[in-house]
Amino acid sequence: MSAILSPAALLPLRMRALGLHRDAADATAAPGHTAAPGHTAAPDAAPAPGSATARVAATARQMLAIQGQDWRSARWALGVRTPGTTVSDVHAAFSAGAIVRSWPMRGTLHIVAAEDIGWLQGVTSHRVLAGAPKRRATIGLSEAALERLVGVSLDALRGGTALDRDGLSAVWTEAGIEWQPGWRYHVIWWLCQNGLTTFGPVRESGEPLLVRADEWITAPRILTGDEVLAECAARYTGARGPVSEHDLAWWTGLTLREARRAFDLARQAGRAAPLRLGDASGPQLWATPAAIAAAAAGVGSAGGDPDAAASVAGTAGTPVGPGDTWHLLPAFDEHLLGYTDRAAQLDPAHFDHVVPGRNGMFMATVVKNGRVLGLWRRGSGAKGAITATPLPGTRLNARALTPLVADWSDFHEIGPLAVDLQKRTEP
Repeated sequence: MSAILSPAALLPLRMRALGLHRDAADATAAPGHTAAPGHTAAPDAAPAPGSATARVAATARQMLAIQGQDWRSARWALGVRTPGTTVSDVHAAFSAGAIVRSWPMRGTLHIVAAEDIGWLQGVTSHRVLAGAPKRRATIGLSEAALERLVGVSLDALRGGTALDRDGLSAVWTEAGIEWQPGWRYHVIWWLCQNGLTTFGPVRESGEPLLVRADEWITAPRILTGDEVLAECAARYTGARGPVSEHDLAWWTGLTLREARRAFDLARQAGRAAPLRLGDASGPQLWATPAAIAAAAAGVGSAGGDPDAAASVAGTAGTPVGPGDTWHLLPAFDEHLLGYTDRAAQLDPAHFDHVVPGRNGMFMATVVKNGRVLGLWRRGSGAKGAITATPLPGTRLNARALTPLVADWSDFHEIGPLAVDLQKRTEP
């Protein structure tokens, strides 16, 4: 018999899994930051245990993957979950070979722990690679030309060379390849999606450079057979649960049948368990056994936080926290992107404000106790204020936002910024 989860407990449990619970504020900063190297593909020394760099890497590992197509937003997605760290610590984690940026699934860039990218692509790549020939036909890239570009690229990166996109395409030109502008993105994606290359070291004030994966990732996790699916479901559930089978299928790009099998394998391994939301006839969700036990007791991994105390297996009560918890979350954050059903986090009536035109471009959000109440952005100029705008029917608190803006500024290693609270957006 599945445990019963109170609807009021769903969001607190998700916030805890997402690394956005109140206890995260107790983390301490580690002294010192490692400067990012230039064009070298030899990883820096492994981050010291407990250092800020190691904690950033641990956050990426816990999250399994963080959407990373927007470089600025992706770095803050790590920072907001790792209090006391800075953007330099994120760069150092890349340059130490602890985390990478690549395409693990859905044809979308993500930040992933270096040891996880290989097995994760192993379970997801078959879905996205199947459509690649059609895309090459559209852009006029022949299989022979692709093979030539791949070979030249891997030769150029051999032996510790790291290149940016312009540098790699310059190599193609020097090799006498008449390539088209529309080819570059596809070739780099193909190299990364197939596990041949990845984005690793960060150049000064830039984005990660492309390196050979077999040289850069020195200790990949090797998973085979059913353990790959089980690992995927268990890790995803631990970082976002409670979740549904449709959530996992969408997030990974797997079929619903594959997602169901993955959850069953995780259940057999004792790493995920089913729940019913509301009552025995409610929708089925999945959570880790530890989360279910902690929710029932209000202790353990729930840390005694009343916000995480759930009505499980007949335990009555509605979670009530001693105070409000606010966040400034980046664009494309997993708080929304990690799920298909986001109603617990976002009023469906506000979706068009968060994703204008429903074009897939998720805006940065102001969140109170897990619920999206507004949008925010950085103003122009070196001292541009953080502008926050409430969504229809909501209120924002400038006093609550001030320390969040200070945290954002400290992470980006810039001076303090003002908070500009705008009028409510129109319905």
